[in-house]
Amino acid sequence: MVGAPREARLMAEYVELYPELPAGVWLPAGEVAEHIVAMVRREGGRLGLRGRVMADEHFEFRGGTPGPATRARNERREDGRPAG
Repeated sequence: MVGAPREARLMAEYVELYPELPAGVWLPAGEVAEHIVAMVRREGGRLGLRGRVMADEHFEFRGGTPGPATRARNERREDGRPAG
């Protein structure tokens, strides 16, 4: 899906953590991230997993280009160690 906008879909088992987001519906990832940031601010700064706004364990992603954190996690040096 090169050129398609990045989208995120909340997994059903995590719907209780994000009560205002529908589970199983593809939404623009930027809008989902903005929603989560607003929710975090309302709740007094609860942090996401490993400092990310959208936890890979909670969402599926498609389209667009993965962000730097995802790319760095998936890239490896010639010696087999993770890049970055």
